[in-house]
Amino acid sequence: MASVTYRSRKYKWVYTGADKALVDELKSAYPIAGCVAEVLLNRGIRDRAALESYLDTPLTGLTSPFLIKDMDRAADCIAQALANNEKICVYGDYDVDGVTSVALMYHFLSEVGADVGYYIPNRLEEGYGLNTAAIDEIKAGGAKLIITVDCGINAVDEVEHARNIGLKVIITDHHQPSEQIPTAACAVVNPMREDDTSQFKCLSGVGVAFKVVMALRSRMNDLGRFKAKTPNIKKYLDLVTLGTVADVVPLTGENRIIVRHGLEILSGRDCRAGLKELKRVAGVDGSKVTTTHVGFGLAPRINAVGRLGNSDKGLRLLVTSDRAQARYLADELDRENKDRQDIEKEIIEESFARVEKNRLHEKYKGLVLYSKEWHQGVIGIVASRLVEKYHMPAIVLTFDDGVGKGSGRSIPSFDLYKGLEQLQDILLSFGGHKYAAGLKISEEHISSLQKRFHKAVDELLSPEDFVAELRIDAFIEPEDINQDFTRWLEKMEPYGSGNSEPVFCMKNVRKYQPETFVGRDSMHLKMFLEKNGKTFDCIGYNMKSYESVVSSSDNFDIVFTPSVTGYYNGKYMQFVLKDIKQAEEPWQENV
Repeated sequence: MASVTYRSRKYKWVYTGADKALVDELKSAYPIAGCVAEVLLNRGIRDRAALESYLDTPLTGLTSPFLIKDMDRAADCIAQALANNEKICVYGDYDVDGVTSVALMYHFLSEVGADVGYYIPNRLEEGYGLNTAAIDEIKAGGAKLIITVDCGINAVDEVEHARNIGLKVIITDHHQPSEQIPTAACAVVNPMREDDTSQFKCLSGVGVAFKVVMALRSRMNDLGRFKAKTPNIKKYLDLVTLGTVADVVPLTGENRIIVRHGLEILSGRDCRAGLKELKRVAGVDGSKVTTTHVGFGLAPRINAVGRLGNSDKGLRLLVTSDRAQARYLADELDRENKDRQDIEKEIIEESFARVEKNRLHEKYKGLVLYSKEWHQGVIGIVASRLVEKYHMPAIVLTFDDGVGKGSGRSIPSFDLYKGLEQLQDILLSFGGHKYAAGLKISEEHISSLQKRFHKAVDELLSPEDFVAELRIDAFIEPEDINQDFTRWLEKMEPYGSGNSEPVFCMKNVRKYQPETFVGRDSMHLKMFLEKNGKTFDCIGYNMKSYESVVSSSDNFDIVFTPSVTGYYNGKYMQFVLKDIKQAEEPWQENV
């Protein structure tokens, strides 16, 4: 199959043409344009049956929660605690997935009459997961049962401690278990358990919590506990969607069902008070809410307080029904998010300057940067920005009392977790996966870390691996963009991990108006481009560096994702630019 490539300043554009026979077959099943058929084929959709399954997302498509190991035990234990009027504490994580998990469980348990409280550890003082001091505090507060959400799968010693002081614990989590799970728990609900036989393994922490709510509602219904009517838990899908999108789990299978229905709730005028106010400060109030709005507008404002230490404000926003309090808390989150952005911006600029001044991206194949002054809560974001800019693995650390806490991020061709395994003799601890990891190291070993991380990357990768690929689904012409095209884009939503936004290329477009740069620090490229009498509104986020490219020519090839947006009734399309080059620059065709 023929392919076409082009090397821009930043990317290698790659287009692999779809099989024409398959395109024609899909077009015969549905009246769709060839460019849409190529997008669907690139997502593994080969026939009418697969297409109908992809498009049809009823809530009845959610499988029974009791297919997950220990779910029956968890439902029975919680139902018994409710019957005995035992105080319950929901124990979560400080990120969006964890906070929404706590809010969901707290809301439902409150709705069914539980005496329920919650606990979220301080990121900077307590770190992630269960800790014995918190367990002792929860016990002193009168709780009889702890339900963990989005954490706890590896808390063997902590759960044993809880049992020893008379506390029951139910673990609900979605992270990868280690060799030993907390057997002292009443139930361990995690689809990632080796002995779990449920089919869908990609739930977020709040997705698992929602399954627990489904199971508990079913068990209580069987026991005749609902005298009036059975609670409608669909109303909680806004919370599940917020956590699911923020945790970047694949938007396929049951996650796709959850998020599609949850976005409808988030988009409505009558969504819960806290999220309505959060939409206001994020600038999406009145809009059709998309996964982009959630991932880049709503979630960061909840994450900001967790990154800087305390997640309580984010949780209070999600559990309050008081509109005035919700407005106050949303404004506070927005302010703290701006503070987080300022801290983040300063560290990112300092890290970029250090790389450029010392030519670290030329001397090393993997970047290691550190400082005693950098805020622990944002170093993961800084590592991500380094990867985006230089397309090479990066580790960023901050030191306190001789111990460095670090976050690493990687590129597709390098498994960061396996790379750190080669360095474990100089690390105090590490954990994570292929693309992201956390680590601790003594200050005396930082020089060795730089040299050996470089060696680990260099031994595995070739020069071509350090060039980011931009994969194009299809070439498109202005005539392809019409109401049918727009409808198909909406049918393919929600977009995210596992169901990415379609990426198109349009060649030989002409500058219709002079470009401008807008937004904070004038970082975003704004252009109007024209071809065949049609004009297109284009935005390139964080594309200030393209100023010389767009000012030196009037004709371009562009790679973009089309974004259908607008307010309650109106809609318009905008091209979100991924890359842009002068049109006269040649492509390379490969067979």
